[in-house]
Amino acid sequence: MVNTTSSMARSPLVVALLLSLFLLSSLASSAVGWSRRGEEEEGDDERRRGRHGEGGRPYHFGEESFRHWTRTRHGRFSVLERFSDEPLVGAVWDYRVAVLEAAPRAFLQPSHYDADEVFYVKEGEGVIVLLREGRRESFCVREGDAMVIPAGAIVYSANTHSSKWFRVVMLLNPVSTPGRFEEYFPVGGDRPESFFSAFSDDVLQAAFNTRREELEKVFERQREGGEITTAPEEQVRELSKSCSRGGGSGSEWEIKPSSLTGKRPTYSNNHGKMFEIDGDECRHLRKLDMLVGLANITRGSMMAPSYSTRATKVAMVLHGSGYFEMACPHVSGGRSSERREREREQGRREEWGREEEEQEEEQHGGRQQKARRYHKVRAQVREGSVIVIPAAHPATFVAGDDENLSVLCFGVGANYDDKVFLAGRNSLLRQLDDPAKALVFGGSAAREMVDRVLAAQPEQIFLRGPHGRGGVSDA
Repeated sequence: MVNTTSSMARSPLVVALLLSLFLLSSLASSAVGWSRRGEEEEGDDERRRGRHGEGGRPYHFGEESFRHWTRTRHGRFSVLERFSDEPLVGAVWDYRVAVLEAAPRAFLQPSHYDADEVFYVKEGEGVIVLLREGRRESFCVREGDAMVIPAGAIVYSANTHSSKWFRVVMLLNPVSTPGRFEEYFPVGGDRPESFFSAFSDDVLQAAFNTRREELEKVFERQREGGEITTAPEEQVRELSKSCSRGGGSGSEWEIKPSSLTGKRPTYSNNHGKMFEIDGDECRHLRKLDMLVGLANITRGSMMAPSYSTRATKVAMVLHGSGYFEMACPHVSGGRSSERREREREQGRREEWGREEEEQEEEQHGGRQQKARRYHKVRAQVREGSVIVIPAAHPATFVAGDDENLSVLCFGVGANYDDKVFLAGRNSLLRQLDDPAKALVFGGSAAREMVDRVLAAQPEQIFLRGPHGRGGVSDA
């Protein structure tokens, strides 16, 4: 028989002991939970770093890097993640890439962005209406057109085709908050919401000289389908009646679509074509310090390695597949890889020994020199891939063997940019004079080989690719 009195006397101690064990267990469990979460986060960081290294990051972005801002059965508006990695800060990290896809007869509600927009029509046709500077201007746009929409202009548009989707690629330059932009709708319901809903009734009634009930019916009535809806064919036809291909008569307006693919190519041969529109042809592009280019690379061909002197290129693959390569002095993989590289460099310095360090300092006036190392950034690309090529970084695109590769390019910082080709008939290296060749490459026999190598490629800009060189690659 259990001694009840003794058991009850010990119960506070037992209870206290059990509570202590429970608390310790909970703390341990919590610590394990936090530890696991930390490991998961660290693992995510490692996976991100691995993706940065092997997949061309932070210069290459796949479709998984886009997120939907708007998605209905009538269309989608997707935005690429920010260019937030260190090598891109100060170049294009303020800019955002976006893609608009509208179904046949889709209508996009009136809105404005706090960002300048440069867009290219990838597919289909449509009508775009701008309300700006006290006037309305309507434009017919089609595949191959590029156009600038200034920040703050109220825009609405429609897909005018009965069966084709309307697809647009755009680069946005926010003017309010760096790297972030917002879309503002004057008319809406729950989704999108009208920005007038943020104002007080008294202010709105005074501003419009109208009762609140009527204002709600006009600006806050519920719309089905959200930001992208469908429109009857007759209404789309009415929208298209007044659209044109040219700009307004006012000198300050001068906004109009420019056909990139309808103009004469900047360069063309059997391996590809290049089209460009810059600030000399479009005043608004000059104001934004940008250009728009398109490279159509024939299957099995490549672009000659080249770099831009000032412009950073934001490129998107429109069609086809292949790969790109770039020489980069920054360690691929971001800050963590740079830290590991510094640690390895420190280890190498310790191994040199005191005597070698003294000789190095004596030879270079006591100052350490930066080790110049270039890392290969390489990634497979396909339709929808986005690639960032900073200024001065030598890079190339190679088309696959099965289909042509079409690459759209937005050049940021393009007003005084120059394109430098490093191989081919127009290679700048061919301009080296003989005294420089003697100093760089050595004696006369070496210079003869240099001349032969630099002159061996008869083509320029677009060249036969690695898979179509035949026996020449073994020379």
